[in-house]
Amino acid sequence: MKKVLLTAAMITLSAGAFAGDDRIEREMHQDASFEQNRTKAVQMLEARGYQVRKIDADDHQGKPAFDVDALKDNKEFDIKLSYPDLRILKEKEDRF
Repeated sequence: MKKVLLTAAMITLSAGAFAGDDRIEREMHQDASFEQNRTKAVQMLEARGYQVRKIDADDHQGKPAFDVDALKDNKEFDIKLSYPDLRILKEKEDRF
C-alpha cells in the first residue's frame, strides 16, 4: 500500500513539474518581444561563430530560457540562454 501511495505521489508531483514548464513556455510565446528576442539570440550566437540549427522556448531551473542547438567548427553544441536578457547559462558540446 505504501508503494502505491508513494508512486501516486511521485506521478502527481511530476505532472505538476511538467505543467509548470508548459506555463513558462506559453508565457514566453505570449511576450510581445518574443520574436525580436529570438532574432537577437540567433544574431548574438552567429557573431560568436555558431550556426543555429534550432531555438526553442524552454525553462532553465524554473526560469524562462531559450534552448539552442547549434554547430561550430563541425561540432554540435547545446546552449541555454536566459530570457529575455540572453545571458549564456550553458554552452556545452554535445558528445554522442
